[in-house]
Amino acid sequence: MALGLVLAALLLSACSGGASDSASTSSSADTEAVNELFKGTEGVPPATSPPPAKGKEVWWISCGQRTQACKGYAAAGQEAAKAMGWNLHVIDGNLNEANGYATAMRTALAARPDAIVESSFSCSTVQPELQQAKQLGIPVIGVRTVDCNDAGVGPSLFTVPMIYSEEIPDNKAFWTGWGAHLGEFITADSGGKAKIITAFGQGDPQFKFLKDGFDKAIGECADCEVVAEVPWTTTDLAPNGPWVNALRNALTKHPDADYVAWPFDTNAVDAGGAKAVLQSGSDAKVISGIGTAPGLDLVRAGQIYAEGVASDSAWFSWAAIDQLNRHFNKQPSVPQGIGYVSIDKDHNLPSEPGKPFTSKVDFRSLYKKAWGVG
Repeated sequence: MALGLVLAALLLSACSGGASDSASTSSSADTEAVNELFKGTEGVPPATSPPPAKGKEVWWISCGQRTQACKGYAAAGQEAAKAMGWNLHVIDGNLNEANGYATAMRTALAARPDAIVESSFSCSTVQPELQQAKQLGIPVIGVRTVDCNDAGVGPSLFTVPMIYSEEIPDNKAFWTGWGAHLGEFITADSGGKAKIITAFGQGDPQFKFLKDGFDKAIGECADCEVVAEVPWTTTDLAPNGPWVNALRNALTKHPDADYVAWPFDTNAVDAGGAKAVLQSGSDAKVISGIGTAPGLDLVRAGQIYAEGVASDSAWFSWAAIDQLNRHFNKQPSVPQGIGYVSIDKDHNLPSEPGKPFTSKVDFRSLYKKAWGVG
C-alpha cells in the first residue's frame, strides 16, 4: 500500500540505527510517520448503487454480543438494513462457546433467509454449515473474517466478496493490513527502537494473518524486538482468566518492556489487560485496537496509550449491506473506502466520553444518497 511505502521511507533512518543521522532529523521523520498513521487510509463509499432490492430477509451471525465490538457491528447492520428496507435478524455466536458459531449458523439456515452475514469469525469454524448454505443457494458474505480457501482448509465458501477498499481487496488483506498498521504505529512512535510484549490470538486463521502483518512490520525495524508473546484463544479472555494471568507473568519477567501490544479492546477491557499493566507498575505503553467506547475511555484515563489501529465499526456493516444489495441486483462487489487510523488522546478521540471512534467520513449519508433513500 502507498502508506506502507511512505512509512518505510520516513522510518528508514530510525530503523537502521545509523550513527550519522541527527536527533532532529530522526525526530522529524518519526513525527511525520506517526501523523500519517493518525491521518489514516480511509476513502469514501461508492458514489452509485443499484436500487434497493425489495423485501429481503437477512440473518446476521454476531461473533459475540457480550463484547462491545461484535454488538456494535450487529447494531449497525440493523441500522443499514432498515435504511435499505430489509428485515435483519441478529443471532449470537457467543464467542463460539459450546460451538456457538455452528449453532447460530444452523439456526439461520433453518430460516431459509435471502442472505447471511458472518461477522468476525472464520469460515473454518462453520465449514459444514457454509457448504450447506452454498448447496441451498443462500448467499453468504464474510465481514472481518477469513474464507476457507485463505485458511487452506477447503474451497471459497463466501459467495459474496467483501472488498474493503482498492488497497484492501479481500478479508486476508484486511487482517494482514490491520496487523501491519499496528506494527507501523509502534515503530513510528518508538522512533524505531522498542521492546514489545505482544498478545495475539491463536486457533483462528484470521489471527494468524493479523500476526503475520504485525511481524512483518516489526521485522523491518532493526531495533524493535518482541521480548515475550502472550497468546490467547477467545475462551482465555475471561476476567482474571488464563490470559491475563499469563500477561502478569510476562510483565514480571520483562520489566524493561516499553510496549505491550494487542489487537483488540476486548483484551484491554473485558479481559482486564490494561488494568493488569497498570497494577504491575510497568512503564510500558499499552497499545490496543478497534476503537470501542470502553477502550477509548481508557485512552482518556491513561491506561491505554493509543489505539494503534482502528476503524469505524459501523462502516463495515453498512458496506456489507451495500455489497449484498449489489449481489441481489446481479452486480459485482466494489471497493467500499474502508481504511485504518491510529488514535491517541490528541488525535481522532471522540469529543465526549462513552463514544466509539467515528470516522470523519459521513458514510451513512453517502450510502443513503447512493441507495436513493435519503
